[in-house]
Amino acid sequence: MSFLSESEKARLITKINEAESRTHAEIVTVIAQQSDGYRYIPILWAALLALSVPGLYYAWLNFYASGWLPAEETLSHTYWLYPIQVLVFLGLGMVFQIPKARLWMIPASVKRQRAARHAREQFFLQNLHQTRGRTGVLIFVSVAEHYVEIIVDSAIAEVVDNSLWEATVQEFIEHISKNEIAAGFENTIEHCREVLWEHFPAPDGRPDELPNHLIEV
Repeated sequence: MSFLSESEKARLITKINEAESRTHAEIVTVIAQQSDGYRYIPILWAALLALSVPGLYYAWLNFYASGWLPAEETLSHTYWLYPIQVLVFLGLGMVFQIPKARLWMIPASVKRQRAARHAREQFFLQNLHQTRGRTGVLIFVSVAEHYVEIIVDSAIAEVVDNSLWEATVQEFIEHISKNEIAAGFENTIEHCREVLWEHFPAPDGRPDELPNHLIEV
């Protein structure tokens, strides 16, 4: 699935080329549909809910009959507990595989952790850690997790306060909330250009080390 049109991608390439034209830094943009499959959590929830069936049944039985049902009747009821548990597990397991349902049950902290890990993986996979002068900049978006992060290499981190990047990320999030992903990327690249031209100028430019197009993963 592509989140930007071809014309939007072309404008993004132009913005990156412009931003890098007078700096030693390298800017890479990455957008991910989702940062993790989260396969185990839906199964875990289905198993826990299935295991809770006997407890819920006996709680209801105690409330309904105050514990005075004949032993034979209670025993006959329990024969159905295991098949019901299996059906609950299988049924919920299938429902929880629906992407929206799966993401809904994932704790926000887990989604942030997975997206942050994915961002760092992309920083290394895109070779941003190997730029001359350690001046790589990653602009990372993970759509399913509603996650945006800017990761910079050590040379930039030493001279640019992180609060500037945090403010830029907040602006990007505002654009995404309005379904303006392309505008968010362009605005962020413009902020990067201002910072990089000031702190890492290269008046004569230099050859590109890394791709200037949007990378979709």
